Amino acid sequence: EMGCLKQGEDTNHILGQGGSGTTVYRATYNTIPIAVKRFHFKKCQQQSDDFNADSMFRHLEAMEALRNFSEFRQEASMLHSLQHPCIVSLVGISIHPLCFALELAPMGSLNTVLTEYSKDTLFIPLGHMLTHRIAYQIAVGLAYLHKKNIIFCDLKSDNVLVWTLELTEPVNVKLSDYGISRQSYHQGALGVEGTPGYQAPEVMPGIVYDEKVDMFSYGMVLYELLSGQRPVLGQHQAQIAKKLAKGMRPSLGTLEQVQFHRMHNLMTECWDTKPEKRPSAGSARRWMQDPSFPAYMYKLQCGRQSSFCPSQGLEQTVIFWDGEGNDRNYSVVNIDKGLIEVDHINCPGIRLCCQLKLQSALWTATEDQKIQVYSLKGMCPLNVPLRVLDVPAIITCFLPVSRGNQKSPLMLAGMSDGMVAVYALVNEIPEGWSSYLCSRSANKFQFNISNNDLRQNAYPVTDMVAVSSESEVWYSNGPGILVINTLTAEITRRLEPYQPPSQVISMTCNLGCNGEETIWCLDDKTSTLVMYHSYHICARYTCSDCNPLRDMFPIQQPTCATAATAITPKDVNDSNSMDVSIIFNDEVGTQIIRHFDSVTDYCSLSSESCSFVNRNTKSSFDALSSPASPTSIPYSTDYEEPDKSNVPCDGSGNISPLVGDVEQQQAIKILTVKDTLWIPRQCGDIIVIEVENQSGFPQGRVMAVLKAETVSKDCKLIQAAVVTKDTVVCCFQDEARDWSLYVWRAWGSRDFELFYQSYEKLARMEVSMHRRR
Repeated sequence: EMGCLKQGEDTNHILGQGGSGTTVYRATYNTIPIAVKRFHFKKCQQQSDDFNADSMFRHLEAMEALRNFSEFRQEASMLHSLQHPCIVSLVGISIHPLCFALELAPMGSLNTVLTEYSKDTLFIPLGHMLTHRIAYQIAVGLAYLHKKNIIFCDLKSDNVLVWTLELTEPVNVKLSDYGISRQSYHQGALGVEGTPGYQAPEVMPGIVYDEKVDMFSYGMVLYELLSGQRPVLGQHQAQIAKKLAKGMRPSLGTLEQVQFHRMHNLMTECWDTKPEKRPSAGSARRWMQDPSFPAYMYKLQCGRQSSFCPSQGLEQTVIFWDGEGNDRNYSVVNIDKGLIEVDHINCPGIRLCCQLKLQSALWTATEDQKIQVYSLKGMCPLNVPLRVLDVPAIITCFLPVSRGNQKSPLMLAGMSDGMVAVYALVNEIPEGWSSYLCSRSANKFQFNISNNDLRQNAYPVTDMVAVSSESEVWYSNGPGILVINTLTAEITRRLEPYQPPSQVISMTCNLGCNGEETIWCLDDKTSTLVMYHSYHICARYTCSDCNPLRDMFPIQQPTCATAATAITPKDVNDSNSMDVSIIFNDEVGTQIIRHFDSVTDYCSLSSESCSFVNRNTKSSFDALSSPASPTSIPYSTDYEEPDKSNVPCDGSGNISPLVGDVEQQQAIKILTVKDTLWIPRQCGDIIVIEVENQSGFPQGRVMAVLKAETVSKDCKLIQAAVVTKDTVVCCFQDEARDWSLYVWRAWGSRDFELFYQSYEKLARMEVSMHRRR
């Protein structure tokens, strides 16, 4: 009903110009904003007395009117047959005047939006999440057209209309303008229409092409999304076509600069000169349904190195060390820029085994059992250390503890023999008192563990974590965990998450679904994840499943479990009454060593007691979870003698050796990433676990398994770390000792939820529209 249409044709109402003399106006239909595409008929202004000339002009006008009407009929017919959330819908048509009405995009074209948002950014002006959503929805729209044997032929950012930039909305963009689209049959299609710079090289007169020409144009739109710029290769159509045919493409930054690895690769695949090598729209759609697609940033080759040390706090750097003696050197990688800023700067000395960078000090530990503390104030490259501390064993890890305003901060240094050195800090430099905490003595005298017990082996301290507002520090002690009270600098409790020969290799703490602090630990033999709450084991989950996605495991309330081993009041009194030795050294400082912390007694362990037991040792934790049954169950908390009635039996009762592919599933680290846990594995993937409330009951759920790319068999995942809370770095080393950094965006549960909802809601809308049709 033309009476309901309100349209102005002045310049204020023009939205854009189309081909064949069409103009798009802003209008309203029943007060609803719409876009009207009007087809104009040009009248010849020239008057002539020559009858033949006048007839020729009328013939030309008739031919143009026929061409416009033919285009109008083709586009209107095509729009009428298309029903999809990512395709602009037809509102109605009119013969006089010749026009049709479409949905109105509130934000105009994608090109307009990119021009506005790319003023202050080099890459990805719309952000990685929105960029991924727009690219995905364009691919979905193309896949729908191709399924209907329609070739778009003119895909570009001008023909992608933007509805909203909100991440919570199911549809952000829609495809429009099908005036030159072609119906594709088995033999393909003919035509030379398209826009220079977006047009595939094979689109030439007389040459048959297929839907892969749209994928070439799609690659150009991806270039616009990544760069914010038009794909400019020249000023003239012939010049652009010649360059594209020769394989020339618009220039974009490196993978490390753009930091959208998967989309960058998809763009270059779509740019391939050979159509058969370009992916289909359906394939692109499937690839982008993997959360690894937007989360994976880039891979950086770092050359030959020896050790990897991530920075603490808000710094976007990691440090590599290599060599020893006069050849020792270090390199600094800026993760934010994807750049090696300092490359193999010489710093002579003994080979490094551990490092911790604070705001104004750098703590390093060397293989000759020394700690060297450097000041970072105006000292780069590193020169002479401010402090050199001798220690009885090689340092394996550092942990700073603040202890509030009433106590001086501490630096804890875990050692290869299981001891922990404690240093008081002044301005991040060791000053005043220091002491050693002996794990073996605490196990024997406080927790009644005999010397013959396998738990008394000299296990290295592999990890330490501060909990309860840094009032406690938990550190690994073989299969167990020892708890230090940071106010008194004493060991107060022992936890038993595993049984020998397993060792705790990683720990972290995060807030559970109820906002309460939980501590997670991981072992090196079974890749079993254990959750602690209030010193109770509340859940276990095995991370060695080949297909862990969607695994779920229940979480038990801490009141249902047995308390951990702790010191009784009598133990405390006894420990306080023991003799202490005070040792002063100019280099080390003052050390307070209790009688039962005797270093001599500790180091007199025989070599036999330090060897690992056979993997066939009986374990009360066998078969509690397996690849065949990935869902785990909570059970008793701490180490006890095996209770045959409560332990599932696997027939043999033995821990099977981890060989072949099973070794590739070995988890090596636990990382707290926002409200999720990231667990990198040897095979190169990362398990992402979320703790959620399901009908009032907490449970763990594997919400994603991230995979960067195929990792060669000679590469080994060495370490992983969270850098500045929004980036995760995984470090691989190959047989030639060359290191590679795989860098990820640190997604939490909200990010994954937005990602999954983006295509799940869209899929439901597709199904709904198909049913209505």
